[in-house]
Amino acid sequence: MRRALLSGAAVVAVDVISSLTWLSEGRVGKRPLPPFGVEIDGAQREVLERLESGRLNPNTVTGFDRELGWCVRPGASVPDGTVHVNRLGARAERDYADLPPPQVLRLATFGDSFTFGDEVRDSFTYQAFLESLRPELEVLNFGVPAYGTDQALLRMERDGLAGARVVVVGLLLENIGRNVNRYRPLWNARTLAPLAKPRFVLEDGELVLVAQPYATAPEFARAVRDGSVLAQLAPAEYWSGRPVLPTGRWSALGRLAAGWIAYGERDPRKLWLDREGEPRRVTLALLERFRESARRLGALEFLVLVLPMREELADFRRTGSGYWSGLAEELSGRGLPALDLAPALAQEDARCEQDPARPTLYVAAHLSSHGNRVIALEIERWLVGRGRLPARTPSAPEAAPEGR
Repeated sequence: MRRALLSGAAVVAVDVISSLTWLSEGRVGKRPLPPFGVEIDGAQREVLERLESGRLNPNTVTGFDRELGWCVRPGASVPDGTVHVNRLGARAERDYADLPPPQVLRLATFGDSFTFGDEVRDSFTYQAFLESLRPELEVLNFGVPAYGTDQALLRMERDGLAGARVVVVGLLLENIGRNVNRYRPLWNARTLAPLAKPRFVLEDGELVLVAQPYATAPEFARAVRDGSVLAQLAPAEYWSGRPVLPTGRWSALGRLAAGWIAYGERDPRKLWLDREGEPRRVTLALLERFRESARRLGALEFLVLVLPMREELADFRRTGSGYWSGLAEELSGRGLPALDLAPALAQEDARCEQDPARPTLYVAAHLSSHGNRVIALEIERWLVGRGRLPARTPSAPEAAPEGR
C-alpha cells in the first residue's frame, strides 16, 4: 500500500510539475495539446482584430465570405506582385472574357492551396503551365487556400463555370478531415487563423448542407473572443470532443495521452482506410455531387486529381504504394474519372535526386513550379486521351521556363 501511495504521489508530482513548466503552454513543440478549441495566440489575435475592424490583410488575397467562410477577393493582389486574383475571382495576372473564344477549350479548376498554388507565383501554377503548353486552352484557377471539397463545390455551384467545358477538382488526401469540419482549429490545431466553414452531412444517403452561421466578419470574431463559437458550431462538428478529455487542462499527462490519440484520429491514412466512416462517405458523396453539378452547369468532362503531400509521396517512394493506392480506380468505378498523381511525382522526384541540377518538387509544404509542371503534363495527357486535345508534335515546346 505504501509503495502504491508513493508511486501515485510521484505521478501526481510529475503531472503538476509538467503542467507548471515545460507543458504550461499546452504544446509539445509546435503541436497544441487537447482539449482543442479557442486558443488565441498572436497570429490569431491579429486575424480577429482585422475581422472586427473590417481591415483587409494586404499580404493575402482572401477574406470573409458569408456562405463559404472565406474566399479570394476579386481584384486582390499581394505587395510583391506574385499573386493576383482577376475580376472573375480566378488566380491570374490577366483577365478572361466571361465566355471563352471560339476554338478555345476552357478548364475550371477547384480545390485548396495545392490547386491555388501556394508558395509559387502566378506564372508557376499548374494552370499557367497548361496554358503555356497549349495556346488552345484557358485554365481558370478557382482554388482557395485551406478549402475543403465542400467549399470548392459550393463555390462552383454559386459562381458557375464561366463557360468551362472541363472541371478539375484537386483532392488533397488531407481534405477528408476538412470535409467533416466546421471550426478549423478543431481539425488543424496548428492553424494560424480561426476560421468557420459550412459542411454537408449525410441524411438517408443524401447530402444536406449545414450552413456557416455568421453573417458578418465582426460577428464571427466576437464569437471566437467570447468562446461561444464552439457551442454555435458544435452541431454537425465531427471533431468536437475528439478525443474526450475528462481532466481538461488540469493534467499535463492526460493532455499528452489525449494528444497522441487526437493526432492519430486526424491521420488521413486512418480516415481513408475506414471505409464506413463518416469522413470517407461524405467525401465520396461530395465528389459525386461535384460531377453532377458540373454537368448541369455545362461541363463535358470531369476529373479528380488525387494529390499527395510531401510526406505521403516519400512513403510512396519508399514502399512503392500508398495507403490510398486504388482510390483513383475506385473513383473511376463510381463514374468519377481520377488521376493519382503520386506515380508521376515519385518518378520525377527520383530524377531530381539523381540530378542535383534539377529543381525539387516541393517548396516547404506545397508543390514547387517543377511539381506543378508535372501536374500540367499529366492533365495534358489525360485531355489527349479523352480526345479533347490533339497529340502534340515532338517539336512543340513542353512548358514555360522553370522557376521556384
